[in-house]
Amino acid sequence: MPTPSLSRRTALTLALSAPWVSRLAHGQGSAGADFELSIAAGADPVSLDPRKTWVAQGYSMNAHVFEPLVFRKEQDGNVQLVPVLAESWTQTGPTTLEIKIRQGVKFQNGEPLDAAAVAYTLTSIMDPAFVTNLKTWTSDIESVAVKDPSTLVITTKYRTRGLLNSLAQVPIVAPRAAQEQGAAFERRPVGTGPYRYTNYVPSSLVVVERYDGYWGSPGKAKKLTFRIMPENSVRLAALQAGEVQLAENLPPDKMDAIRSTSGLAVVYTATLRVDYLVLNFRNPIMANRAFREALSLAIDRNSLVKNLLGGTTRVANSISPPGTTGYDASLPDYEFNLARAKELLKEAGYTGQPITMGAPVGRYSMDKQVNEAIAGMFRNAGLNIRFEALAWASYSPKYTAGGYDIAFVGQTDFTVNPHKHWASLFYSPSAINKYSNPEMDRIIEAVREELDDAKAVELYKQGQALERRNWGGALPLYYEPQLIAVSSKVRDFQPRLDEYIIVKDVTLAR
Repeated sequence: MPTPSLSRRTALTLALSAPWVSRLAHGQGSAGADFELSIAAGADPVSLDPRKTWVAQGYSMNAHVFEPLVFRKEQDGNVQLVPVLAESWTQTGPTTLEIKIRQGVKFQNGEPLDAAAVAYTLTSIMDPAFVTNLKTWTSDIESVAVKDPSTLVITTKYRTRGLLNSLAQVPIVAPRAAQEQGAAFERRPVGTGPYRYTNYVPSSLVVVERYDGYWGSPGKAKKLTFRIMPENSVRLAALQAGEVQLAENLPPDKMDAIRSTSGLAVVYTATLRVDYLVLNFRNPIMANRAFREALSLAIDRNSLVKNLLGGTTRVANSISPPGTTGYDASLPDYEFNLARAKELLKEAGYTGQPITMGAPVGRYSMDKQVNEAIAGMFRNAGLNIRFEALAWASYSPKYTAGGYDIAFVGQTDFTVNPHKHWASLFYSPSAINKYSNPEMDRIIEAVREELDDAKAVELYKQGQALERRNWGGALPLYYEPQLIAVSSKVRDFQPRLDEYIIVKDVTLAR
């Protein structure tokens, strides 16, 4: 008989447990046996160095090999931070955080974990010569000092809201290995986690094997193989054939096929990710507010959600996702009005110049199909769209370099404090799209120092309302749904709101 899907409510109750937090068993499995597990991933990690990884699939792989100081856990519906490589922390002053490092931990190459090792990771990311998007998470830090082998002192530039939440996104690397290997560290990096990297074939597979010297509870599977499969149909076929036991990021139009296949189940959950069309202000036409509003009004978001995403999510009403601090549920959903879009294009003086548009394939749910539909909607409004869709490994560097006038990307609010989430698109000093709005800059600079929750909520609401009026640096479309299909043999898999696929404690039924 076909295996039914788990409900949205069930999936939500399972989300956001850290991989090193023990779980209750949910069935008779193969714990302790030397079994292997294969996962179909939708995108290549591009780099295995966690200081450079900026894609969810890479986060998932790295979560088995590396660990941060603290990480996220959901408890009674609330997201909390739990200690991992940090044992404790104390705010010793308005801009000073003292962290006690866990003792007795070693990296997979035998290097000891100490305050100096943590300092190395942070300062290497902060180094102006080191190119990485992870600077977002360290941008508030003024200095990092080693007080003694077990104590790290972080001084921030100003009173900083959510610093520990940001540090949850910074996995700690082995200093000696990183320095000795140089560029090769991107292919075989070293961490403190329960698995170690043993093979990486770009755009093909990533293999990790259990590290027997791990300080915590060991991983259940002897080996994990992440097979890179950008095409949805290929991931599903591999699962149906038994080549993988778990397939991530499957599109809603495959749910019936999964349900009708004996021995498979599908789980889906809400996420903290907003899917945007990012507007590139290197093209002068993006400075025209009427043009930006026309773009938004030309998009029938309800049609996308209903017809392509199977009703598994909702249309965006804000640049922030529900569940984050200050999310304003009172804002109306973004409107579709084709006639008004055409009028605004005329008002903006648009005369048919080509507009380039790009999207990834397999990185997000139905990404290629959604953006093909949007390109058609833009053409219906009178825009001259030149569209292409590429595998993430090719799309990501082109997007980062500003290669498109309009680009599709999803961003997750990992810190649940939106100013970090907004920084790469709506804050002029760090906006990848060269967007600039002095009023939004002021709001972000004020809220990042605001420790009073009520005042922070008000500032976050101001930022959402401002970008809604301004049709600013990116146009929200909807909140990314996460659909994962699993073999019925899989035990103890837990989907997460942050979209990490973590299988350290997964077993297979005998």
